[in-house]
Amino acid sequence: MKSGLLLLGIALLLGGLVGTLVVLDPGYVLISYADVAVETSLWFALVALLGIYCVVRLLSFVFFRAARSGGKVGSWLRGRKGRSARVQTQQGLLLMMQGEWAQARKLLSSAASRVEAPLLNYLSAARAAQELGDLDGRDQLLREAAAAAPDAKLTIGLTQAELQQSASQWEQCLATLLRLRKEAPRHQLALRMLAQCYQSLGDWQALIEMLPEAKKQKVFTEAEYQQLLIESWIHRFDNTSNSPEQIWEAVPKDLKRDARVVSAYCAAEKNHGDVGRALPILRAAIRQEWSGELVQVFGELRGEDPKEQLVVAESWLKERPNDADLLLALGRISMMNEEWAKAREYLEASLRLARSPQVYAELGRLCSAMGDMDRGNEYLLMSQPALPDLPLPSRDAVSGSAS
Repeated sequence: MKSGLLLLGIALLLGGLVGTLVVLDPGYVLISYADVAVETSLWFALVALLGIYCVVRLLSFVFFRAARSGGKVGSWLRGRKGRSARVQTQQGLLLMMQGEWAQARKLLSSAASRVEAPLLNYLSAARAAQELGDLDGRDQLLREAAAAAPDAKLTIGLTQAELQQSASQWEQCLATLLRLRKEAPRHQLALRMLAQCYQSLGDWQALIEMLPEAKKQKVFTEAEYQQLLIESWIHRFDNTSNSPEQIWEAVPKDLKRDARVVSAYCAAEKNHGDVGRALPILRAAIRQEWSGELVQVFGELRGEDPKEQLVVAESWLKERPNDADLLLALGRISMMNEEWAKAREYLEASLRLARSPQVYAELGRLCSAMGDMDRGNEYLLMSQPALPDLPLPSRDAVSGSAS
């Protein structure tokens, strides 16, 4: 209150002083330019200058305030568009979860250019395009993703490879993964997907070559790694124009004791018409670790000297007299040596231990060939899969219809 009165007093004092000065001497101001001359008192000129100054300040204030308001309006408009894009993105993702691929793709792709991080939109829209069967559209969306997020090459590449795998585009997938491997040679997911791609393409040699790096990066468990490695070498024997012996030489030492690998090698040698090299390896593997699978293979391979095979197998029988697989092999080797009675004896002994279709079938054809047709037919029937109990014609009925 006191300060207000003080200011009012000062203003009155200054006003009176200025008024007195105006009365005593109004002053004189002349402004001349070319043929124009303006005359006025000094105090009027000062008041005019003050008025011009206030007008300029007012216009400046209005201008800058309008500019700031315009920026806020633009920011508000941009924020509104961003919120709309985020809502569209959320709706698109929800529609994808519901399997509404067409609408999801439309929302996600249209909102991509208006969100701060468009990568998710493009990748999700690409998945929706693939579900719709539009592979060209999928690839275009992936290219747009790469243009929008050049630093996300790995993420985009992995998504592209995954989609190509889902579409069974194995050659394209391989090209994508090989490119990724150059950029990220130790990436676990890329290595796992590359192994799956080699499996699907049947490129077992390439899979064998990459598995050590996959093991080093702990892409697979030890059991998965061993299974893949064994499977790869087995397929190398199944699908090759090379000599089985050359492939066998390349097999890692620890796998040369695996029954499945040894069996695949023996089968490859048999297909190439040369079991002479396979039999010693087979015998060594059986001696090192007994395997019923390999014993059966030994009974299926006919070497140059079947009698020697029979002697070897019978020596094993001394240690394993009740081994059904060995008795089956002995029966087959006895048939190679044309010792029919011994073969039947071994096969019947195997059958008493394990009723397998293989033994039934071998006994069936052997008994039939030896003239025991009834028993042979019985064995052959037992070798077939279980059949439903249905009535069959009697022999008299068959004979009557034939006459």
